[in-house]
Amino acid sequence: MFFKKFIAFRVLGKLRRQLGQLHRLYKAKAHRLDIHAKQQIQTQLSQFRITLLEKDAEGALQASHQLQASALRFMPKTLWDKARDFVGAIGFALLVAVVIRTMWFEPYTIPTGSMRPTLKEGDFLVVSKTDYGINVPLQPAHFYFDPKLVQRGGIFVFSGDKMDIPDSDTTYFYLFPGKKLYVKRLLGKPGDTLYFYGGNIYGIDAAGNELKELRESSWSQSLEHIPFIRFDGKVDASLSKQGIFTEALFSQMHKPIAKLSLTPIGTIAGEMLPGTADRYSDLWGFKNYAMSRLLTPEQAKQLHPNAFPEIGEGPLYLELTHHPSLQGAQLARDENNRLRPDLAVSTSLLPLNQSHIEEIARHLVTCRFIVENGVSYRYGFNLKNPSALSYLPRLPDVPDGTYEIQNGKAYQILLGGITKQLPLEHPLYRTDPERLQLLYNLGIEFINYYSPSKNNRLHPSRYAYFRDQDLYLFGAPIIKKEDPALTSFLQREREKQSMSTSVRPYFPFKDEGAPLNSDGSLNVDFIRKYGLTVPSKMYLALGDNHAMSADSRQFGFVPEDNIRGGPSFSFWPPGARFGQLPQPSYPHLTFPNLFVWCGAILIGISSSIYVRRKLRKPFDFERDLYHSKGNCQT
Repeated sequence: MFFKKFIAFRVLGKLRRQLGQLHRLYKAKAHRLDIHAKQQIQTQLSQFRITLLEKDAEGALQASHQLQASALRFMPKTLWDKARDFVGAIGFALLVAVVIRTMWFEPYTIPTGSMRPTLKEGDFLVVSKTDYGINVPLQPAHFYFDPKLVQRGGIFVFSGDKMDIPDSDTTYFYLFPGKKLYVKRLLGKPGDTLYFYGGNIYGIDAAGNELKELRESSWSQSLEHIPFIRFDGKVDASLSKQGIFTEALFSQMHKPIAKLSLTPIGTIAGEMLPGTADRYSDLWGFKNYAMSRLLTPEQAKQLHPNAFPEIGEGPLYLELTHHPSLQGAQLARDENNRLRPDLAVSTSLLPLNQSHIEEIARHLVTCRFIVENGVSYRYGFNLKNPSALSYLPRLPDVPDGTYEIQNGKAYQILLGGITKQLPLEHPLYRTDPERLQLLYNLGIEFINYYSPSKNNRLHPSRYAYFRDQDLYLFGAPIIKKEDPALTSFLQREREKQSMSTSVRPYFPFKDEGAPLNSDGSLNVDFIRKYGLTVPSKMYLALGDNHAMSADSRQFGFVPEDNIRGGPSFSFWPPGARFGQLPQPSYPHLTFPNLFVWCGAILIGISSSIYVRRKLRKPFDFERDLYHSKGNCQT
């Protein structure tokens, strides 16, 4: 019964709109009709109106058919009429869509893996545009914005307008120029000072209060945060006449940090820029993290011949590159083939045994990737260029399909982004050194440029750090502090430091400890001295998938005006990610929410009342004729 009433209600609503359209058509064409046609259409319009007032859906539908037939016979639309109606309808629909999608809510599809595993490629979300304020349509501005509504740890959507983000231009509805929207997690508010250690963020707000929610909230437990994408960040260089880039300016968080210059006598001078740290590796916790990759014994001996035989043997070696420094900088060719001054780094090797390899395999994470005829490439990669095939890794034993590995579990991606866990006998679960090295070193970028070689300075987006003296990879303690391999590694690090010089210093990779006092409280003075401070009206945005995320580490802080809203829930695909997202809960009874929702309800009620009152009022056909286009005669 309820369903029938609902269908009748929808039908009557559609017919009311149709009555208005036909009445307007009559007013425009009446002066061209003869008396017989006028009387017939007037009678049918009146009958149509009466059936709608009586809520007689069946009678109204019949009256509608009769009136449409008469309109087609006596008042056929010209090409101009059809074009005008079409443009008007499209214009009105666009106006409504723009207002709703910029000021109220918007469906959103995740395009990349920067928020994995919280959000994955192809996920569908509903984004609320009233979480923080009231947006100005199609502009990076707000009619109203309340910074108190912004919560650290919340997932938010922002525009790339006036930010250094490549390929950020887009069009809305194929008509209006604009900037793409990006989704990240908001981890720093104006005035916050943040420091990275052990995959966690320690921080204080502008008043010096500890930001415990960054480490202790439920949404933060499965996340890890890395303070850089690459040690050198973004590098600007100036070209000399000899084809050598004599000066390199290094930026992190889109902020100039340090400069290296080639002097006239051929040495390289370095300086930290004002307002930064004393040493490059002291920047907001850089020294606590290493870039890592796996080497075979042959590669390890080729790249680090002086490390043997002291470090011992293993089927694979974990290479850790750490402590970027201005001291000991040299000329080197970068990935863009520029010969320029480059940062010095310290490098360590840790031999792995089979239990280490199996532990890495149990926690392995990759991007989403495709295998086609034995060739593997990252999801979203353009394979149209045949020459690209030579740069892609091979997985000849893996059947064609789309895959991903998360926390050591391999999944196949089915239609609509639905995932299916693969059985343990699937070849992606192989733990032999060759397969593990490939998936570790190339499992994020899926391109052979990141394969270890003597002339290759590129490191894959794999990071290592200490927490409570355990060595972490993939956010998990892969090598525990009591492991003899780690004990020996730390001993060698101390010996290398003791044998280094002030000209070419060696900084050991060890657990520097969390920024805490002896009583366990936060060392506020340390945070203020070495932490990253978020500027006024700016916000720090980081992707949950630090290895695949272009975020504030690359394009800098997000201006307040660019914030557009936050995802409310995920409605596709079904599974663990369906529903509410892992983030702080937002209050519903806020001024922006109430204003927009009440405004929408008020507009809806007012429109309904207007239509119903107009329907109750009989047609004034004499007045219609008087105002008909180009004629005032009856």
